[in-house]
Amino acid sequence: MPDIMDKKPAEQKRKTPRKISKTYLENAALYYLQRYATSAANLRRVLLRKVKRSCAFHEMDEDEFTPLVDELVARYKTVGLLDDQSFARARVASLRRQGLSERAIMAKLQIKGLTPAQIDAALKNVDAEQDDAEAVAAAAYAKRKKLGPWRKRPADPQKELASMARAGFSYDVAVKALKDRD
Repeated sequence: MPDIMDKKPAEQKRKTPRKISKTYLENAALYYLQRYATSAANLRRVLLRKVKRSCAFHEMDEDEFTPLVDELVARYKTVGLLDDQSFARARVASLRRQGLSERAIMAKLQIKGLTPAQIDAALKNVDAEQDDAEAVAAAAYAKRKKLGPWRKRPADPQKELASMARAGFSYDVAVKALKDRD
């Protein structure tokens, strides 16, 4: 009897997607919300991806399920399961602790479907709690990447500045982070 590990990935049987129904979409949405904090636009995108995959397999029309997804997302927003503002604040705080710049945070959260106004409000809210949050984030980035005062061996300062610039930090903030060790 052949073992599943003996088969190549192309030969393994792919799991067939379930047929879309209102109950299935609701269960999928609730399961996703249990596991991940997300924005309304991102949940909508996840559910539409499930609908697309299932409809392609079962040869059904995707357009008849789109209103169902929209209704589900709207209901979860009214009930409070989806709150873009609190999601944005929590995500901004987490990304700041990781050492991400304002530009990088904007890019990441726009991918999740948040508007620039929502992201800007969350950034102002989180950054108000700390003096010069961009400099603190730059220092955290430098420490994580072992740049500046945290490096072990001599390195090219231009390469370190370039790394900080690619991470979205301004020249002044990068220079300060690479000189100081808090």
